[in-house]
Amino acid sequence: MITRKSGEQAQEKLSAEKSFQFGVQASNDSELEQAAESFGEAQQSFDLRGGFQRAAESPAMIAAHPSEEAESLLALGHFERQLGHLDQAVEAYLMAHRLYQALHQVQGLGRVALALGHIELQRTHLDYAAQHYQEAIDYLRAAADTTEIDALKSLANAERLLGSFYEAEVHCRLALEKYRVSEDVFGRIDALTDLGRIYLDAGRLDQASQTWIEALNLARSAEYEEGQGDVSLGLAEVDLRQNRVDQAWLEARAALRAYTVRRYDLGIANAERLLAAIYLRDG
Repeated sequence: MITRKSGEQAQEKLSAEKSFQFGVQASNDSELEQAAESFGEAQQSFDLRGGFQRAAESPAMIAAHPSEEAESLLALGHFERQLGHLDQAVEAYLMAHRLYQALHQVQGLGRVALALGHIELQRTHLDYAAQHYQEAIDYLRAAADTTEIDALKSLANAERLLGSFYEAEVHCRLALEKYRVSEDVFGRIDALTDLGRIYLDAGRLDQASQTWIEALNLARSAEYEEGQGDVSLGLAEVDLRQNRVDQAWLEARAALRAYTVRRYDLGIANAERLLAAIYLRDG
C-alpha cells in the first residue's frame, strides 16, 4: 500500500534525481553557475532522505570543472557587488565557497572569505567583516598567496572603525612590512596612509602627521597622484583639528588638485566636503 509518507518520499527522490540530471545537462552545456546550483540542490535533497552515497556524487560532479566553475562564481560575485547587488553577490560567493571547500582549495577559500568581508563592511557589519578578514588571512597565508596583504589591510580598516586601534595598528604595520619586503612602493604608500588614519582616529595627531609626511614624500617620488591626494587630505584634517585653518585649506586644495588630475570622483567629493568644513570654521 502506498502511504502518504511513502508517496512524499518517492516525490522527494524524483525531485533530487531531476536536480542531479539537470546539473549534468547544465554542466555539459557549460552553464557552470546553474550546474553548481542544481548539484547543490540534489546533494541537499539526497542528504535529507538519507541517500548519502548519491549525495556524495554531487560534489564530485561539481568538481568536474573545479577551477573554471569556482572562479566563474567568484567573478560573478565581484560583478554583482560592484553593481550593489549584495544579496546576489553573497549567493555567488557561497556557491564558490562550497566548490573550493569540496576541493580543499585553501587559496580559493581565502579569496571568498576576503570578498565576504568586503560585503559585510559595505553593510557596516564590522564584527562580521573582521571575522571574515581574519579567516581570509589564515587561508591565504597557508596558501602563500600575496593577497594576504589585502586581507591584512582590510582587517586593520575594520578594526579602526570598531575603535580597536591597537589591533588595527599591529595589522597595518604587518601589511606595511610585507610591502617593504616585496618592494611595492605603491602598497607602502597606501599602508602608510591607512596607518595615519588609524593614528588620526585614535587622537594621536603628531604620529598621524609624521606618518603622512613620510607617505607624501614617497607618493611624490613615485608620481602617485591619488596617493598624494589621500595624504594631503589627511594632513588637512590634522591641521583643522589643531585649528590651523589656513594650512588646512592649502592641504585640502592640494588634495583636490591631485584627485582632479586622476579624475577620482570619490576623492574629489571628499576634498570638497572638507573644504566646506574649513570655510565654515573660518566663518
